[in-house]
Amino acid sequence: MGYFSSYIPTVRTLFEDFDAELSKYLVDANIDEVWLSHDNWNGGIDTYNIVLTVPTDLFKSLRRKNVIEQAEAELDKCYADAMRGEGESLQIASVVIRPTTADVSQLGNNYNDRMWKPGYFRLFISHLSECKESASNLKECLQNFGIDGFVAHEDITPSKEWEQEIEAALFSLDALCAIVVPGFEKSNWCDQEVGIALGRKKMVFSIKKGKDPYGFFGKYQALPSQRNANDMAQELTKAICVNEFTRGEYFTKLVNLVLNASSDTIALKFIQVLFEAEHLDKQYVSLLHDNFANNQTIMKENVLEAVNPLFQKYGVSALQLVIPSNNQDDNIDLPF
Repeated sequence: MGYFSSYIPTVRTLFEDFDAELSKYLVDANIDEVWLSHDNWNGGIDTYNIVLTVPTDLFKSLRRKNVIEQAEAELDKCYADAMRGEGESLQIASVVIRPTTADVSQLGNNYNDRMWKPGYFRLFISHLSECKESASNLKECLQNFGIDGFVAHEDITPSKEWEQEIEAALFSLDALCAIVVPGFEKSNWCDQEVGIALGRKKMVFSIKKGKDPYGFFGKYQALPSQRNANDMAQELTKAICVNEFTRGEYFTKLVNLVLNASSDTIALKFIQVLFEAEHLDKQYVSLLHDNFANNQTIMKENVLEAVNPLFQKYGVSALQLVIPSNNQDDNIDLPF
């Protein structure tokens, strides 16, 4: 479901000091969240194991050094550090490193995820140069839905090698969107971008703009091009909400954007997106409800007036604003 995936970049950075080579395998594709139990205490606590899959050769190397348990303990600590102050509704029982002979994703030495807005759903927008304006406008509109688009060439820092930056974005995306126009298949870059996303088992959405998608990503129904970028962003967001490979990651990140909002304006914007979202499961609404009071910035009357209809819609109890007492008599009997 991706409940803990937003912490992975921080965990990876913290873990680098312990084992830089092993840290390269701390990517979404290699991590499973195994649900263990649910406890109704204190509003509900779900417990998970985190399972990190690594190549067999690397696992054997760790075993020869007799550091597997130490690495697992260190990873557990890194997750705890990354999640400090997040409340108790989600807990990790243990972190397990598991070997496999199957293909495993690995980040390159130049990997970083600075090109993405923190906490947003990450969408790589693959396009030909003639569609740069369309891609840029789509990116701008998608941000209103909690989706950050990476538009190659536009989003690359001039001081960085552009191939390295594109590769970094491809290995840290949540999904890819291809704007398919005549000639798309003749572009080696666009074709490889789609291929990398499919190879990482990430969803590839396509926008039909004069040409149908083809090959391996042709099996997914293309979205018809819309008259403006905002309408296109809405249709693409709906597709992300419905798709089984993206909806969990998207809704989890959208909920966290509300919970971590630095202003009521930001919270209100993404609450409205959640309220209007199709195929939103109750578990995400419950996650929002159980952690809402942890952020005092959003515990305001106007925000509660907006979020309580969402809770009511999904059968979750409303939240009440607690106003601190100003009665000085409350302090009369305090010991000295």
